[in-house]
Amino acid sequence: MYVITAIFKHKLDSIDEFLKLKKFLESLPIRIEQIKTLSKDRCYDFQISALEPENNEDDSVLIAKLKQQLTPESIDLSVLVDLTLQKNDELRKEKKLFCFDMDSTLIKQEVIELIASYADVEDQVEAITSRAMNGELDFKQSLHERVALLKGIDSTNIWSELKERLIFTPGDFELMKVLKAKGTKLAVLSGGFINLAEYVKETLNLDYAFANQLEVDDKGILTGNVLGEIVDGDKKAQLTLKIAEDNDIDLQRVVCVGDGSNDLKMMGAVGFGVAWNAKPIVQQQAPSKLNTEKISDILYLLGYSDEEIEKLSSS
Repeated sequence: MYVITAIFKHKLDSIDEFLKLKKFLESLPIRIEQIKTLSKDRCYDFQISALEPENNEDDSVLIAKLKQQLTPESIDLSVLVDLTLQKNDELRKEKKLFCFDMDSTLIKQEVIELIASYADVEDQVEAITSRAMNGELDFKQSLHERVALLKGIDSTNIWSELKERLIFTPGDFELMKVLKAKGTKLAVLSGGFINLAEYVKETLNLDYAFANQLEVDDKGILTGNVLGEIVDGDKKAQLTLKIAEDNDIDLQRVVCVGDGSNDLKMMGAVGFGVAWNAKPIVQQQAPSKLNTEKISDILYLLGYSDEEIEKLSSS
């Protein structure tokens, strides 16, 4: 049995938008067996069956075809909706490891751009970051170029100041609390910097933090270099597999969440991935996408209702 989860960006003012969506789904080569409300006027699970095979195609081919047809843009809706197709089995709710990107995922900013503001080079850094996250530049190359622009910045007080400036993504704390209540391991794997990744880990009660290390001289001045192996897309995937192996977790029970092209490899290495308010190339290639305001909406993708979320949050 498969399920299509529909998550509207905002609560619906009337039933009309829901009925338009239902009519669109009924036009596809599926049969809706049951509709479950996960969040009133906002999120619904459409349990489906009866995918009609063509030329003895297997499930994977049929599912791929159906995913191509799940284009909300073709529905005349006034509220943005994200549609996700996945198996509705026992693995859906029972995830054992979540790996998150940090910048523009767990926090709303790009840390390197915050640092760049100390040298008045944020525009140059932002331009390179944008191209890298859209897959237009090799991540390692782009990181070296951006870090070089930070040369000469005094880092003595920078990390304590940046901690005060960080804006956590709405829904962070609720999401982590629910996942922790389920015994899920949590990791932040960042192409940003370890000083703040560790802070995010401690603040959100995560289990792991991996990120890059900026080199400083004996006076605390940034040299414009990165120490050690760079955490890029390949490294994120490797770290995800290593954490899963160390905890004896089946990869089908692992979820990766991110917004940039350097997050696609870790998503592709595991059972499920979520493109969170992501760049277009990531939304096109990721297993699912969410363009909402609260990252805790991921819990709906796992099949949890508001009532279940509230119960787990208070446990």
